[in-house]
Amino acid sequence: MQAGNKKIIFVIDTLQLGGAEQSLLANTSRFKNTESIIVHPYKGDALKSRFEEAGKKVYSLNISRKYGFLQVYRELKHIVQQEKPDLIVAYLTRSEIVARFVAKKLGIPVIGTFVNDLYTPSYNQHLSWKARKLVNVFKTINKFTSRYCAGFVANSKAIKDSNAIHLGISPEKIEVINRGRDSMRIRRRDAGNLPDQRNINFVNVSRLFTVKGHKQLIEGFKKFTLEHPDATLTVVGDGPLRAELSALIASLQLEKKVILLGARKDVPEILADYDCFVFPSIMEGFSGALVEALFAELPVLATDIPQNQEIIHHQHTGYVFGTSSADEVYKAMSWYKNNMELAHQYAAQGYDYAIRNFELNNIVDQFETYLHKKILNNP
Repeated sequence: MQAGNKKIIFVIDTLQLGGAEQSLLANTSRFKNTESIIVHPYKGDALKSRFEEAGKKVYSLNISRKYGFLQVYRELKHIVQQEKPDLIVAYLTRSEIVARFVAKKLGIPVIGTFVNDLYTPSYNQHLSWKARKLVNVFKTINKFTSRYCAGFVANSKAIKDSNAIHLGISPEKIEVINRGRDSMRIRRRDAGNLPDQRNINFVNVSRLFTVKGHKQLIEGFKKFTLEHPDATLTVVGDGPLRAELSALIASLQLEKKVILLGARKDVPEILADYDCFVFPSIMEGFSGALVEALFAELPVLATDIPQNQEIIHHQHTGYVFGTSSADEVYKAMSWYKNNMELAHQYAAQGYDYAIRNFELNNIVDQFETYLHKKILNNP
């Protein structure tokens, strides 16, 4: 470790292809004055090689049990005692709970993170009774252990406000730092190439979970194809709903029009191949996928949840529509078809807005500065 650098351990459930994991990779790879050590307690290491290529030490505990909290505690405590970090930063509920107890035991400051909206009805209504009870248990533990944290980072103002209320945390203790993206890695669409004389190719990028709204997306697209039969929809991402969505596509006879592309590592390169980005999420934290769409200068249609509206300003950087409704998806797609020139004007404005607010290097500097400040304030 170079003189003056600070050592920080980042604890996150897995290193799979999720938003929190990819943002952690992007941030730690660009830190200038931090030695970053990554610990993932549970199995799943799709991104491990990329962390190691960036020169980061990675501890893979590879615990197969869903929780295994005692084992995680023992192994994480041993790593922390060995590495002697200046700070611990934890992501996602399982890792956060254990990291807080370890930090408390060893007298090391710990930063919590809020990347989603677990405790709101819009999320819980899609869970089973058993899952809702489990969320309430974790909420109680989360609320109790939050007192161990020196501070918190939320990826959007909406997420900050929600977690402050549900967990009884002072808003002043929560810093909002959005997810950034490297605009230079994202291929921009040719703004002059309007699809007025050819097929419209819609695209969505999100993991296949109920709260991402894919069912409504596909059903709304079906209605759109009744008027525009040559249109296509590509969904980039994977998840537990793949089989169910494949069955829905078959039942609607959309096999030749809707493509489930699966998880891809080249999203920044392929976005510009499409005409319009559609994002029907019912719940989000802060969507890096939306930011990437803006950097690709794609017209964006997104649901009007507060998190999305921190990125997409209606009829300025994109077009917003109502949630949980196939009809709303259809209306949004129809709006794009009937207002292509205006939609691409919004896309250009969206690109400028993203450059000013979500450029990755600026976000990284903001995050690293915050972490170092917390270390200095907790000698």
